[in-house]
Amino acid sequence: MLRKRILTNTAINTAGKLLSFILQLFIITYLIKSLGKDNYGIVVLALALIGNSNLLEAGFGLSVTKYVAEYKAKDDRRRLLEIFNTNFIVITTLALFFCFVVLVINEYFLDKIFAIPYEMIASTKNLIRILILLSLIEFWSVAIVRTAEGLQQYLVLRMAELSKWFLRAIFIVIAIKGGYGLSGIGAAYLFAGIVNLIVLYLFIVIRIPDLKLDLRLSTMEAFKLLFGFSIWIFLSKIFAFISYRIDTIVIGIFLPPVNLTYYNVAFKIYELLRFGFSLIASTLVPVTSELNSLMDKQKLSLLFKKASKYTVMLMYPILIFCFFYAGEIIKLWVGSSFNTSALLTQLFIASLFITALISSGAEMMVGLNRVKELAIYAGVGSIVNLIISIALIRTIGVPGVVIGTLIGSFIVAICYLHKILKSFNIGVVPFFKDVFIKPLILTAIMIVLFLFTNNLYIGLIYVICCFLFAFNFMIDADDKRAVLKLIKMEKATA
Repeated sequence: MLRKRILTNTAINTAGKLLSFILQLFIITYLIKSLGKDNYGIVVLALALIGNSNLLEAGFGLSVTKYVAEYKAKDDRRRLLEIFNTNFIVITTLALFFCFVVLVINEYFLDKIFAIPYEMIASTKNLIRILILLSLIEFWSVAIVRTAEGLQQYLVLRMAELSKWFLRAIFIVIAIKGGYGLSGIGAAYLFAGIVNLIVLYLFIVIRIPDLKLDLRLSTMEAFKLLFGFSIWIFLSKIFAFISYRIDTIVIGIFLPPVNLTYYNVAFKIYELLRFGFSLIASTLVPVTSELNSLMDKQKLSLLFKKASKYTVMLMYPILIFCFFYAGEIIKLWVGSSFNTSALLTQLFIASLFITALISSGAEMMVGLNRVKELAIYAGVGSIVNLIISIALIRTIGVPGVVIGTLIGSFIVAICYLHKILKSFNIGVVPFFKDVFIKPLILTAIMIVLFLFTNNLYIGLIYVICCFLFAFNFMIDADDKRAVLKLIKMEKATA
């Protein structure tokens, strides 16, 4: 039952996120070609300034997912409602604070902080003003999303996410065709966000009997529970922000806007690849919380090893392919003259090889309420990342920022792996033997093949053959049968 639930949720997440990401890639391509590199760089900077709602809500958001899953397993509807409504009050307070801070920066300090050309200041400020309203909407939307994740309503979430990106694409095309400029793009994001919030409210809050938005049900006890769990996740997200999101801010301060476009193209490929990790990892928090509440340590250890093994098995061939063909992939996507983006993409991919080993374990540590143990390592890696990024951007430009990310990620991953293995009572040698050796051998074979192959499409065939081989000879028999059974059920349903 547990295996079927994880496979089903993973399949739903995979399909939904991939379709959503395809729409994101379309939007990026359309904006770059319609606005040019400099104007698109302004859009990237504006979205970076207001697009960090996940940073402020992350601690409470993940704690909501954990406790909703836990109280649902215990059939404690009263506590579930207290968590849900308390979170809404906290999220609204954080949203108003965040919007006020960004508004002050936009109105009084924008041109003093960032290297924005004088003639683009006014349009940039108008864009950010509109996006500030979007930020408020996104806070509320994410609050519902976190609750739905705890209830494992992944199909509804992926459909809502897909509709949001589809509407963004439609509204952006209308804005560009109508000649509304940067303000029109901001309005497109805002309208799509409003529709998404309405859809989430109707299909999650209204439709699910266990939920009811009634702020009178919020309690100080629920706040203390959420805060006690979330503070360490919040600190971890602060460090993650320093490691990744602040790169855009650093580039915006020291370099012209065109560099933001080069960086964003590479970062989107990096985000797509990280989605591969989250496809399995994103379903683990509620499942881990349930197993932990049942004190089933054996299943937790087995779940960690299998999730890590399948993540490495799935992602390493894709990472190798994208590393070797980064330039060709970007050329097919946004055209030529993006050599800088190709180099940045390869640097990003290098950081993901070790991240694959710890992505599942890090999510499970959230479900175990042991994030505090990881926070200090995230802090050290983030500070190293920021120092190196600022030092190198002055001498080698935008690649220096990604080199900082690469070094910081390596430090964090090594420390995380040590702590995660200790938490699940797994030795280093058994872990690498069970999880890493077979996928590593397959990866080494692929590297040799790619060294003698210069054709993108032949390389893609290699990846497909690698997946087929892994599925037939490297996946546990029970898991293979479960996957095949799930596929047959999907075909029968269709």
